[in-house]
Amino acid sequence: MYPYLLSGTRLCVAMIAVGTFATARGGETGHQRVQEIALSAGWNAVYLAVQPVDAAPEKVFAGLPVDTVATLFENPAPNQFVTDPSVDLFKAQGWGVWYAPGKPEAFLKSLDAVVGNQAYLVHAKSACSWKAAGDALMQAPAWRPDAYNFVGFGVRPQGGPTFAEFFAGSKAHNGQTIYRLSEGRWKKVLQPSAETMRAGEAFWIYTKGSSDYQGPLRIETLSESGLLLGSGADQMIFRNTCGHPLSPTIQQVPGTDAPALPLSFVVKTFGDATRPIAATPVQMPASAWDQSLPPLEAGTAIAVPMQCRSSELLKPKQGSLLKVTTDLGTEAWVPVNGFRDGTGN
Repeated sequence: MYPYLLSGTRLCVAMIAVGTFATARGGETGHQRVQEIALSAGWNAVYLAVQPVDAAPEKVFAGLPVDTVATLFENPAPNQFVTDPSVDLFKAQGWGVWYAPGKPEAFLKSLDAVVGNQAYLVHAKSACSWKAAGDALMQAPAWRPDAYNFVGFGVRPQGGPTFAEFFAGSKAHNGQTIYRLSEGRWKKVLQPSAETMRAGEAFWIYTKGSSDYQGPLRIETLSESGLLLGSGADQMIFRNTCGHPLSPTIQQVPGTDAPALPLSFVVKTFGDATRPIAATPVQMPASAWDQSLPPLEAGTAIAVPMQCRSSELLKPKQGSLLKVTTDLGTEAWVPVNGFRDGTGN
């Protein structure tokens, strides 16, 4: 049995959870994971999806052959990018830059913290693997209208969607110009239907008009902190924004710093004479698990109510992570907070 399917036109939703500079934070128990990003020698355009617990750049990149990192704080111009990242980039307005200690220009640094849900230019002296540890964040890009935006998205390490598949459901992005970094230079994506998006990659895409696009599967929660589960239930809402059916899968992943939560799906049952509509919890193990949901038709949404068996919690407050993937190759993370005796924050 599955949670009930809802029409996209009838569902009343609350605010969308946001992971931005204002809400990013580190150290939430049970929400930590490791994002692995392959860095090539030279310039790399990367998307960081986790919030480091210690955000100081010298801590984030400790032990790595990384000597320069830049991110776009503010995009004051409609075409704020250059063909070669090493040419005039740090003279452009709106960029924050960090230089590794020992570089002559280190005293000029203007980037003091590395935050999640953000795109970066990273220069590595040699190829390496960056294992970025931190809190998982819900993704909601802050799009600047009628401009190029420097962004990245959650996709599976293998079998991700093409650019055309990912942006097909967005009027603001479908058919718009995209640039990706290749061999140290920005190159236009000439065949969006043939080029596959990569996990941990950032790129420039033009946004025509306003947009709140998250991707083919839009995830909505009541709180920007993800699911808040005390004595009652909370829910995620999944919306299919692309033009064809989409099959989501939910997987509980214990954080690297805490055990998994004891969660239950709340399934609605119908037809009992004394209780025409009843909510029945379907218990999942307090460990790693995965659950496929029925395919979502284009333009429809599904509500996924969940409950925490708070009496089984090991601490008054405990966290975990839900990874949501689709058959299109997208990936998103939802933090979950469980509270004993219904107490929350």
